[in-house]
Amino acid sequence: MYGLVNNLLSGTLRAQYGEDVWQSIAARLPFDATYFVSMKPYPDEWSYAMVGAACELTGDSAGDLLRVVGHRWVSENSAGEYKDLFTLNGPDIFTFLSNLNSMHAALGNQMPGLKPPSFMVNRENEQVIRVRYFSTRAGLAPLVTGLLEGLCDFFAEPATVSQTRLRVDERDYDEFRIERKA
Repeated sequence: MYGLVNNLLSGTLRAQYGEDVWQSIAARLPFDATYFVSMKPYPDEWSYAMVGAACELTGDSAGDLLRVVGHRWVSENSAGEYKDLFTLNGPDIFTFLSNLNSMHAALGNQMPGLKPPSFMVNRENEQVIRVRYFSTRAGLAPLVTGLLEGLCDFFAEPATVSQTRLRVDERDYDEFRIERKA
């Protein structure tokens, strides 16, 4: 994963648990986690190792932690250097999600080796959006739940996000349901 993912992950761990706990997490890692170059790819195992070390130290589940990271991804990036991507990709959550694959393709031109997920989005009715998430990376569905919850907040569309299908292998997909609150 790119350094921007690892920087957000380490920043979330610092914010969630404090600097002392982060230092204990970093000391358990077999690599230097002081800083990651945002536009540089790193082994996926490094990201998974940070999550694993955090869970071992704090007792929190990987799913809970990844959900927080996903939510924070939206709040940090929608206000930070990628805020234009949030405003250019749609005025509402359905349009934004429908444009994610195009956004990832454009980012891929700037980020060699990028292996983004892909999404299929459909509107079941005015209240429900279904999102299929395809990725070669396992175990990131809770991150997507947090991302979707963060996007609901960003677009001021109160909703409940639930995972309705778990992938079986890397050719499969996870599915999520976003139900707007009345």
